[in-house]
Amino acid sequence: MSRILLPKKLDSINLVYGNIQIMQNTLKSEIEKILSLPVTKREIEEYYKSNCKKGALKIGLEYERISLDSRAYEPAEYKNLSEIIRNFALVNEWELVVDSNIIIGAKDGFSSISLEPGGQFEISMEPKSTLDGILENLNHYVRQLDKLGEFYNITFLPYGINPKTTYQDINIVKKKRYEIMADYLPKSGKLAPVMMRETAGVQVNFDYTSEDDAILKLKAAAYMSPFVTGFYANSPIRGGQLTNYKSFRALAWKYTGFDRCNLFYKNLINSRMGQGFEDYIEAVLNVPMLYIQRNGRNIELDGRITFKDFMQRGYMNYSATLDDYILHSSLTFPDVRLKNCLEIRNHDSQNILDTLSVCALYKGILHNKDAINEIIEFLKPLRHEDLEASGLSSAKYGLDYTVDRLNMGAYDVARKIFEISRKYLPESERDYLDRALWLLKNKKCVADIMLEKGISDTVSLCEFLKNQM
Repeated sequence: MSRILLPKKLDSINLVYGNIQIMQNTLKSEIEKILSLPVTKREIEEYYKSNCKKGALKIGLEYERISLDSRAYEPAEYKNLSEIIRNFALVNEWELVVDSNIIIGAKDGFSSISLEPGGQFEISMEPKSTLDGILENLNHYVRQLDKLGEFYNITFLPYGINPKTTYQDINIVKKKRYEIMADYLPKSGKLAPVMMRETAGVQVNFDYTSEDDAILKLKAAAYMSPFVTGFYANSPIRGGQLTNYKSFRALAWKYTGFDRCNLFYKNLINSRMGQGFEDYIEAVLNVPMLYIQRNGRNIELDGRITFKDFMQRGYMNYSATLDDYILHSSLTFPDVRLKNCLEIRNHDSQNILDTLSVCALYKGILHNKDAINEIIEFLKPLRHEDLEASGLSSAKYGLDYTVDRLNMGAYDVARKIFEISRKYLPESERDYLDRALWLLKNKKCVADIMLEKGISDTVSLCEFLKNQM
């Protein structure tokens, strides 16, 4: 067979193609090396900076209620809750959310409904600029869900804790995240099972415009948190009887884990110097890790290392990524949390109008820099230990205690906070705080209303709350 000689031009082309392939392989290798490098603190700071908002500031609301069988006030069965979600999604043309092959919620853009670990039902709403817009959306979703609930004999109770059944008799929703939390959290907090399976709350979310704005808002909300918790105390009845606490929900969160709950960023609270995202990040890095995700699989760490350890040394063959940090930060549960917005999480579930007053309170303060400065100036004598002690007192007494470092009663502290907020709210929205200010002038918190009526058991409580809905 005669040998065929390739033209020199073809030889040159093959050589070029070969060089290109080598370059591509080298580039791929370099990219893989870069991607395998652990995330840096600077990159995490950039994540927060990328979430600074421009334009009109908005308010988000996440509203939880206790799901009960309306005939016996036992925990609602999952199969009925999942049918409510399925029908709600069908009517509204929302997408179902599935985890481990079970329905756990539905979503549409920025809005969603979902089940919390003990079957508590959450409505998470698209952020709005006005309180009227929040009220309109909330009423719309609540009416639909309440109607569906009637069909399945389910009542959604605007109350901070399951009034009849304790965690031992409440099945956990079979979402993998919840199962990991249920396994780990009781090791660090004796009331973690109560928090997960029994409690329901109100969370409000606020935009931040810059690093300074985010930290100032976080500090103002943290300073206010124990007194706002005390005013919105709404869980004195648990296990079918009165407890010694006006907010047993708040107590449960206190004892879910001091390393990831309450106000675990102590240095950020106590420092009087200028601070930034780095100070918040540093606190989060020192929280023990629960798990990471790789290729749709959960890899449990069971608190063996902190995120800082993970960044420095890795875990098995895994390096820390920004997605790992975002997941980890969502598994910290302080009263006030920094994510892609500021999340304020320390309130018992309320009826709709009191829920709107929570939104109004923070809007009046956090949407005005002068109001933020006024709050910080008023409360700056308080140290981290004062806030933690006041948080425990608020869980037990509502606002019926003295704040020694301010030389004031907690009712007076809360009243001044609400008055500052009302001063800075738009005039058209000030009436959202009227009921709260009336209660504070009469030295009452939300729980005091039912207690003064002699309500002390599940049935009378549920009837009382139904009349408020």
